[in-house]
Amino acid sequence: MSYHIIMSHDYVYGSYSSPVGGLFVAKGPRGITALTIGEGEGEFLAGFSEDLAPSLAQGRFSALFRLFDEYFKGAPVVFSVPVDPSGTDFDKRVWGALSAIPWGSCKSYGELASVIGKPGAARAVGGACGRNPIPLIIPCHRVLQSGGLIGGYSGGAGVKESLLAIEGIPFKTR
Repeated sequence: MSYHIIMSHDYVYGSYSSPVGGLFVAKGPRGITALTIGEGEGEFLAGFSEDLAPSLAQGRFSALFRLFDEYFKGAPVVFSVPVDPSGTDFDKRVWGALSAIPWGSCKSYGELASVIGKPGAARAVGGACGRNPIPLIIPCHRVLQSGGLIGGYSGGAGVKESLLAIEGIPFKTR
C-alpha cells in the first residue's frame, strides 16, 4: 500500500491506497477528524480552508496505516486511534454505538436505535450513519437494513459490500 502526507498548522492530511480505493485522512490535535473512501485527493482537500504544504511527517499516520494493512488482509482489527469527529450530540451517540460493534458483527438501524435508547429512531440513526465523517474507523458499514439488506454507504454500495466481505458479514443486495 502507498501513502503520502500533507501538513498544515494544526492538521495533518494523509492518503492510503487500499483495495477499495484511496483513503484520505485528516488528523487534528485531538485525533482523526475526517476520512473519505474513493474520493480524489483534490476533492478531499477542497473541504479544508487552509493552505497546505507538503510534509515529511510520515510517522503521524504510521500506526493507523499499519492497522489498515492488517484490516485489508482480513485480520480482525480494532481501530484504537483517537478520533475527534464533529457532529450533533445525537450523531456522536450513534457513532459511539457504532464503534462498539465488533469486527465481523453487524446490527440493523433499528437495533442501533434501541442501543442508544431511541427505539423507533431507525431513520434518524441512518441519517447519523450517513453523516459519519470517519467511516471504516467508526464502522458504519456494519449497519444493515432489517432483513440483512445492505443499505447505503458514503463510499458507495460496492465499497460497503467489499468491507462486509472482508469481515465475513453476510448481507443481501435485494
